[in-house]
Amino acid sequence: MGHAWESRSVGELVLEKPSRSKVFEKVGLDYCCKGHEALGQACQQKGIAVETVLTALQEMDVQAPADEDRSWMNDIPSAVEHILRVHHDYTKEALPRLLFLTGKVARVHGDEDPRLIQLDGAFQAFARETFEHLAKEEQMLFPMFLSLAKGERWPAPPTVQMPIARMLQEHLQHGENLELFRELTDGFVPPPGACNSWRAMLDGLAELEYDLHRHIHKENSWLYPAAVELEARL
Repeated sequence: MGHAWESRSVGELVLEKPSRSKVFEKVGLDYCCKGHEALGQACQQKGIAVETVLTALQEMDVQAPADEDRSWMNDIPSAVEHILRVHHDYTKEALPRLLFLTGKVARVHGDEDPRLIQLDGAFQAFARETFEHLAKEEQMLFPMFLSLAKGERWPAPPTVQMPIARMLQEHLQHGENLELFRELTDGFVPPPGACNSWRAMLDGLAELEYDLHRHIHKENSWLYPAAVELEARL
């Protein structure tokens, strides 16, 4: 079984069983922006023993509930509705809260750890870009997908592939930003004696990272390819 998995893409393995994402989070394998890479190849690039990952995946499969929700993959409208409700709503609620916290922690503790000031600046830019990204999906891309699902061609631009390529590029930038936040906070671990705001900020950033990884994975690995394929069929 293991060897068959090595040649399968990381994104596909998570689509099959979403709980596997926890294993990839733990070892730091990118299943969202680089979900198209084969598991063996991804491990090799990261310098991780593939056997260790395979064992962890098999253990996770045994623990994982059999009825994990995959109904959002029934069709494009289900996927769009799911992503809006589960991920866009969460992100729009989390970003303002984290903007407040990163600002507050930088002001109060920036002299103790100057990285907090860098984090605050980077997070402000990230939040601005992310709000714009969500708006582009909600106002242009998702309506295009829903039209395709009804069998209607979108009048302009001539193909969904152009805006999708742009979104994929922005997803890569989101991924790089999340890596930077992780780096600037020692993996979201609070230093000894960190105040409650500092701890709340780190918890919130870790939660945002996990949600955004799953959000990007669903779009990159399933929704975008489904829309491209549907357009090609029309």
